[in-house]
Amino acid sequence: MSVVQTLLDAGIPHVVHEHPPIRTEADLHLTGLPFETAVKTLAFELPDGRLALVGVPGPAKVLYGAIAQALGVSRSALRPASEERLAAIGMEPGGVGPICAFDDVVVLVDDCVPGMGAIYCGGGTSTTTVEVDAAAITRVAAHPIVGAIVKP
Repeated sequence: MSVVQTLLDAGIPHVVHEHPPIRTEADLHLTGLPFETAVKTLAFELPDGRLALVGVPGPAKVLYGAIAQALGVSRSALRPASEERLAAIGMEPGGVGPICAFDDVVVLVDDCVPGMGAIYCGGGTSTTTVEVDAAAITRVAAHPIVGAIVKP
């Protein structure tokens, strides 16, 4: 199920922004959207086969040890998700976002994210960004976790 379909199914208002393809954080300027109100997403394959989508404020520096602890794994167990695994949930590199309702996906967000208000996040493809209320991230996730995972 796509990011947009997940939001539609949940009845959550959103706006889809289309832009040139982005693949890395260095390409984000191509979206023309403010990075300060973005939620960037890291994707990890966990040892038990689950996928973890980790959402943090765009400018934040992540604490990988805190991410591992929140997910209940060792730091060395955090492995970047493969393109194939991302494709299985309807996402591709450059478009990964924290909006996901799959049962085998854990969505972990920093504790400041749910209160951020309107945010921009990956829309599933490298050419789409979704604008949505940040609280929607944990509302649609099958297994949401909220924790302190960025540097203060």
